[in-house]
Amino acid sequence: MRCYDRPSPNFDERKDGAKPELIVVHYTAMASAQAALDRLTDPAARVSAHYLIDEKGNIYQMVDEDKRAWHAGISSWDGKDDVNSRSIGIEISNRNGDPYTKEQQFSLALLCKDIMFRHGIRPENIIGHSDVAPDRKQDPGQHFPWEKLSRHGIGVYPKPSAADRFNAAADADSPEKLKELLSAAGYGVDAFGKDMPTLKELVTAFQRHYEQDAFKDSAKTTGIATEDTVAMLRALKRLRQPPPPAC
Repeated sequence: MRCYDRPSPNFDERKDGAKPELIVVHYTAMASAQAALDRLTDPAARVSAHYLIDEKGNIYQMVDEDKRAWHAGISSWDGKDDVNSRSIGIEISNRNGDPYTKEQQFSLALLCKDIMFRHGIRPENIIGHSDVAPDRKQDPGQHFPWEKLSRHGIGVYPKPSAADRFNAAADADSPEKLKELLSAAGYGVDAFGKDMPTLKELVTAFQRHYEQDAFKDSAKTTGIATEDTVAMLRALKRLRQPPPPAC
């Protein structure tokens, strides 16, 4: 693993004094890491991220962390828009379906740990692009190893209890309850006015992150909440509760 500076002109100031409180993970969906770097540093493209990790685990910094990179677009998390002002964006060279290399996972874990320490970012605030823009984006995709990385404190992966599963099937059939739970999990249920994401898009985004077997299990349909979906949502809600105040 090596670290390189590859400055991008595509950034501006964080709005209203915002500080990084989120890390948003992306995949590039481009033919190569070099092609992604070229685009992310092209003034005409008007897109960027703070970092890119190539297949060998090399890390390229394109935008200083105190600046607002243009990686999340129209997005929302925890009831707030302008995710760019509140986040650090990390692109990973990947073509949506390729396995993420061990080198990439190692470098991502080290980079996230360093960012988390310096900015006081909590594990549950490491999320994917599809989490903050469920009606537009799919990255980092249903193949991203969220559960594995959570064991190292990179993100969280809830483990539902029996109480979480109690009456979960009934809640899965209730759009109102599902929206309530998705909102508690951070998703922008009412984020984008008349163009707000549909319930199906929200559930699909959640499944990409926390219920990835929905994309493999023929008994499940993506975008349709199951008892497992509700149990995971309830468990995630508990994990995201703010810590008690210090004595």
